[in-house]
Amino acid sequence: MAASLLASCNSASQDPGVASGVPAIPSSISPDALVGRWGVAAYHRDSDRPRTESEARRQCNNAYTIKRGPNGGVMMHLADESEIQELVLKGSPSGVTYLGLPGAAATASDREIVTVTDNSFTVKWVSPDNSTRYGTMVYIRCA
Repeated sequence: MAASLLASCNSASQDPGVASGVPAIPSSISPDALVGRWGVAAYHRDSDRPRTESEARRQCNNAYTIKRGPNGGVMMHLADESEIQELVLKGSPSGVTYLGLPGAAATASDREIVTVTDNSFTVKWVSPDNSTRYGTMVYIRCA
């Protein structure tokens, strides 16, 4: 019993509900599309998206800043991490783009990029646990 409890405390990348990923290919999204100052908010139900976008705009007075990383990625936080890390955009054979640590795409610590425009992007977590806790995140570019 204690061993199984300890095993369940391992990192999200070992989440039993998430596959170990797929080979990453170059992303069609440039890291520059994510660099900037963003208002951020999250929702759990698709019907809440319009309200969440409005809330994200209001968060621009306390904007989340994404900078370019030293190796060509972007500097952002992973789930439950207080320090920023360099994350990369990873394409996948299915055409989905992921944001996460270098390596395979669609791993538990990754976020799937759902939409991206000049003024916003939306991500959802690959890990079911992170998705349940954080929801779908909307980033609205601040003026």
